[in-house]
Amino acid sequence: MADDVVITGVGVVSPVGCGEAAFWDALRNGRSAAGSVEGLDTSELSRTIACQVRTPLDVTGVMGRAAKLAVAATRQATRQAGLSSADFGASHDARLSVLIGTTMGETEFIEERLTQPDEHWLTDEHARRIAIGKPGSIARRVRTDLLATDLPTSGPLPAAASPQRPAVSNLSAGRESPGCSIDLYGACAAGNLALASARRQLLDGRCDVAIAGGADGFSHLAFIGFMRLRAMSSGVCRPFDEQRDGLLVGEGAAIFVLERESTARARGATIRGYILGAGVTCESYHPTRPHPEGDGLTRATQAALADANLSATDIDYVCAHGTGTPQNDAIEVAVLDRCFTQGVAFSSIKALTGHTMGAAAAIEAVACLLSLEHQMLIPTWHLDNVLQPCSSDAVRGSVRSADLRYVVNNSAGFGGYNSSIVIAAA
Repeated sequence: MADDVVITGVGVVSPVGCGEAAFWDALRNGRSAAGSVEGLDTSELSRTIACQVRTPLDVTGVMGRAAKLAVAATRQATRQAGLSSADFGASHDARLSVLIGTTMGETEFIEERLTQPDEHWLTDEHARRIAIGKPGSIARRVRTDLLATDLPTSGPLPAAASPQRPAVSNLSAGRESPGCSIDLYGACAAGNLALASARRQLLDGRCDVAIAGGADGFSHLAFIGFMRLRAMSSGVCRPFDEQRDGLLVGEGAAIFVLERESTARARGATIRGYILGAGVTCESYHPTRPHPEGDGLTRATQAALADANLSATDIDYVCAHGTGTPQNDAIEVAVLDRCFTQGVAFSSIKALTGHTMGAAAAIEAVACLLSLEHQMLIPTWHLDNVLQPCSSDAVRGSVRSADLRYVVNNSAGFGGYNSSIVIAAA
């Protein structure tokens, strides 16, 4: 019998709620996080609305916004999984991998200086702060917080392990844990990419526990970039609606504790669900536009089903990428109709959360897990007139009770990244 990959802990810090109870309540009741942008002067911009985490985070130290969001979500997940720093110490056998998907990484260390006079732009102190946010910093900060809560939160980061040569992180005396700490830059498909990578590491025996998910802080660069691409809504995100006019930029983090089923059962952990399969593709069609026929997302979806040893008729629901942009939504509906010829229920939660970039797929995976546990489908809120042609079942209007066994979480991003995972009920 296969030693499947199981979910034993979940943490979510989202614009609509921090913690899964608040998150789920907002999704069920259709509470949008859209509001005036904080932290960026939008007086001369054509767009002024975003979905930000407005709840204070109980995370201190010199680290970027994405790392703070990820650390907060990880603490929720590990607490729920019944794990602490002692479980990963030198006297224990657990081998830990931390894989965090992200789109922007840490940007505020650069953004905070863009309005400064030239002579103050790159001081020694500023250069040091940029180094704090270098690639890999999110996963390493999460790992540091996991393994040694008494570590100083400022100063140089621990050396990262490379995927080719897993290292031992000497984070403090007597606290060692082989494994890797990797930020995965997979655009807006990065959260699923991290979950897929963690699953593979567990199945290959390269770790015993994987902390995996996605994180992105609110980025001025992303906000202005999407505005200039004319991909941003003027106020209300309407995925899959005939009148959709774009996305809303968001931020957040979602983290999963993943283990092999045998390991989880041996320590008496509660199993909340299974990651049964994953598919990842890169179509390399265009830097920002998806393939007009959705080639990459189609192949990712089909690969995930094959990996899970399931057929399209086994799938009860698809949590769609659903950004609210004209091109993406039309192509995604065509992909669903192609992959699920019998029709399938689908919806997008981005109508409420906004597009949380590299965190999006991971946050949506949490929504998938909660839908399985509650046997309930969250609709695409703000969806009045479903774009056509569409043969699949667009869930809209209100929550819907459903008999759910297997769900698919799909995500796509700039650069042709596509990722799909299959989640099963416990």
